[in-house]
Amino acid sequence: MKRILRIDILFVLLSLILVSFKLKPKDEGFVDLGLSVKWATCNVGAKSPTEYGDYYTFDEALKSGRLPTEANFQELIDNCTWKWTKKKGVWGYRVKSKKNGKSIFFPAAGGRDGADMLGVDSDGHYWSSSASAFDRYFPYCLGFGSRYVCTSGCNRYSGLSVRLVR
Repeated sequence: MKRILRIDILFVLLSLILVSFKLKPKDEGFVDLGLSVKWATCNVGAKSPTEYGDYYTFDEALKSGRLPTEANFQELIDNCTWKWTKKKGVWGYRVKSKKNGKSIFFPAAGGRDGADMLGVDSDGHYWSSSASAFDRYFPYCLGFGSRYVCTSGCNRYSGLSVRLVR
């Protein structure tokens, strides 16, 4: 009887351990800024908010997960304060919600043009899922430098950063 009880207790403990690993919060890695979507804390391919992550063409980016729309980026611009800052040695924007005070960091990861890296530590470009109504070769992206933040068209074949939303 003691042996069966020990096995049952061991089984229950192992089950609890396995369940605790599987039951991570659904929004782990995402921040609720009080806007229409939750924003990932770091770029696709990065392990921390200050890492640049990987660079994707527009078609590659569409396969990486749910991208923000141009409207999501505009909402982020309009409802957050954008402070150009250096975090852990990396330049970028601290984006703080005017609604709830939570923030995320967008590193100035630059972009890729073929094998050339351009604008690293001075600007950033992030794909949206929104195609341009004017030119299919220039879908919308978020672009920024130390003195500006805006949405604009970006060459679909350029390698840009990706920040996912939920």
